[in-house]
Amino acid sequence: MKYISIICSVLLLILCGCSEKEEVVIKKIENIPQESISEETIPLIVLMPKKKIEPAQGEVTQSKTVSEEEEDVEISQPSESFVHETQINENISEQTKIVQKPAQVIKKKTTPEITKAKSPVFTIPGECLVYRIKWNFASVGKVILVCKKEQINKQDVYHLVALTAPEGLWTKFGYGYNRFDSYIDSRTNLPFYYYGYSASSSKSQITKTTIDQNKKTLTYEIKKYKAGKQYGSKNGSIKFSDTLYDGLSVLYAMRGMACEQLPPTTIPVGITKITTIFLSFLEKNISDFYVGTRSYWLFQSEAKEEAIFSKGKLFVSISADNEKLPLLFKGKVPLGTGTVEIISKKNLGDNFPTDSKYLTEIMVSTQ
Repeated sequence: MKYISIICSVLLLILCGCSEKEEVVIKKIENIPQESISEETIPLIVLMPKKKIEPAQGEVTQSKTVSEEEEDVEISQPSESFVHETQINENISEQTKIVQKPAQVIKKKTTPEITKAKSPVFTIPGECLVYRIKWNFASVGKVILVCKKEQINKQDVYHLVALTAPEGLWTKFGYGYNRFDSYIDSRTNLPFYYYGYSASSSKSQITKTTIDQNKKTLTYEIKKYKAGKQYGSKNGSIKFSDTLYDGLSVLYAMRGMACEQLPPTTIPVGITKITTIFLSFLEKNISDFYVGTRSYWLFQSEAKEEAIFSKGKLFVSISADNEKLPLLFKGKVPLGTGTVEIISKKNLGDNFPTDSKYLTEIMVSTQ
């Protein structure tokens, strides 16, 4: 088996020159459809409604709408109370909480071994990160991640986008053309809508998922296409009990939770079904990356299902600073090791398009 792996790796390196023309690949990526959502395309119930403060009986006051602070915030991340709770309270083997109620005092003891994840989605509006995907020593593609602050029905949302493109031999196979969008409600810091597009040489699939965090319901729709014509569809609804993240927002949740004192944590994830990711801190280290020398936290992420990585294990390196950059992802794949490493970071400002063509230009120009 060892010799087969070596032979396949050598063949891959030789065949990487046998690829689609660059202009053909760029055209395919630019034509990846995007989702445009508004109050007409998704149920507004999934966005946290504006709360009104009603006057007390006999009190003459004006009811006012609770809105976000007008001050611009560059980085949306967990509040200080979350960090302190993670670093101190959750590591106490036994703690006593005193809850005051009318005419009684209740003492409640908890001894958590595995902590349920809260809502730590970490976003930086305008952030643009580009990664190179490698299989062993061969480059097989790129990924671009962007975050933009937008408005839907006069409510602020964070729009996360991930776009992937194949390189070398993989362009001949027709795989690696993907786009994923996740929308985060700025009031709850939770995802409410997910869009996914994936394509091979002749087939493509679009998945749309609505996550109602209030009713604890996930609703999805899948449409399959061949040669541009729809040939299959599937839809369904699933109930869940905890806070839920989609396949893209879970990465930003990991960034928010990243810290040296993080206890073993579970993160529920759902797109068309619900699974659980187990996240645990391994060590703190320092190393050289394309974006410079960085001190980083190393985490092990393990899913119940294997997906692309063997045994579902993925090692994630996140910078140990205020940016909390995902620096490197590494895991076992068939016949070797797969890595996704950051090669560029920049800020695109407030107003930039999120269409596939614009993002492709950035990705292709990044070496």
